[in-house]
Amino acid sequence: MKQEERLKLRPTWLEVDLSAIQANAQAIMQTTGAKRLIAVVKANAYGHGAVRVGQALYDIGVKDFAVATVGEGIELRQGLVATDIKISLLGVQPAEYADVMAQYHLQPAVGDLDWLKLAKSHLNPGQVLGVQLAVDTGMGRMGVESLSELQELYSYIEADASLYLAGVFTHFATADDLNQNYYDSQLQKFMSWVQSAGIPEEYWHLANSGSALFHAQQIPTHTIRVGSVLYGYNPGAPLLTSPIALKPAASLYSKIGAVHQLQAGQSVSYGATYQAEHPQWVATLPIGYADGYNRRLGGMNVLVNGQVEQVIGRVTMDQIIITLHQREPVGTPVVLLGKSGQNQITIEALADYAETIPHELLTGFSARVPRCYRS
Repeated sequence: MKQEERLKLRPTWLEVDLSAIQANAQAIMQTTGAKRLIAVVKANAYGHGAVRVGQALYDIGVKDFAVATVGEGIELRQGLVATDIKISLLGVQPAEYADVMAQYHLQPAVGDLDWLKLAKSHLNPGQVLGVQLAVDTGMGRMGVESLSELQELYSYIEADASLYLAGVFTHFATADDLNQNYYDSQLQKFMSWVQSAGIPEEYWHLANSGSALFHAQQIPTHTIRVGSVLYGYNPGAPLLTSPIALKPAASLYSKIGAVHQLQAGQSVSYGATYQAEHPQWVATLPIGYADGYNRRLGGMNVLVNGQVEQVIGRVTMDQIIITLHQREPVGTPVVLLGKSGQNQITIEALADYAETIPHELLTGFSARVPRCYRS
């Protein structure tokens, strides 16, 4: 079924501006002086669509990608026509899938010698596995925790013909907030350990989005590994201001499905939490928390023909109700994320209202919300 036909069945969709993602990638590379960008496209490219985003980035020269799971890696490998891309796996993987990872040329993060030995035992004859050495400098999730562990793991990889080093990395816990001391501690550990272990700089990648935006002068940035900035939002908001103008890539739309007039005293939605104080027009939209429109967004603004309206009552699984300044026709588009006229609703504003982060909201848009693309 064509995308246009799906929208007729349920007119709610997420529009993705691929040119904005390309522009953001080019801007962060120019700002940091990076020669290589590892594009983080895990969680379906933060909800934007991993294969389409990956292809758009490949079209401007990006050949390195990072995902979280083996399944995501396989989907990306099969979805992209290009055969010269590299795909890293940033999350913890089951060692018994080593043969699958080698088959699809996926590079798992490794921070434990026992894991690596077990993974090696699951390789088929002739298979070679590229690995990303994970260094835990303070995130506390995975990775070697000392110079001696790093040296041992690096030596083991270098000595084994069925393994090869694809990269070495760490992940900063406070790159996008004001805890500079913790950041400095992590940076010092990584630099000291990789240099002492003799791992060449060409393998290092430690600049995540926060580091690339706010610490580019402190760290090596030949290779950067970024996610959120690609999609046009500032991971440090509201505490830190982005030094570059990012272009938001996602816009969320729905269309009015029904219109009626509330009388004074009437309520809407579960719990009857909203009560009309006077007669007013309201509209029902076919979008709810099962689509990823977070339940905490009750009371949030939406845009109708450039006019600011408001979600009233509780967000339900499949529908929300909004105010109207005047009666609008069924089928009128409504902007829940993006621009309309002179007004705009940003993902940062949505996240702030919902008391969460943009990452959670974007990755939460479900599969039943069609993605539409423009270049």
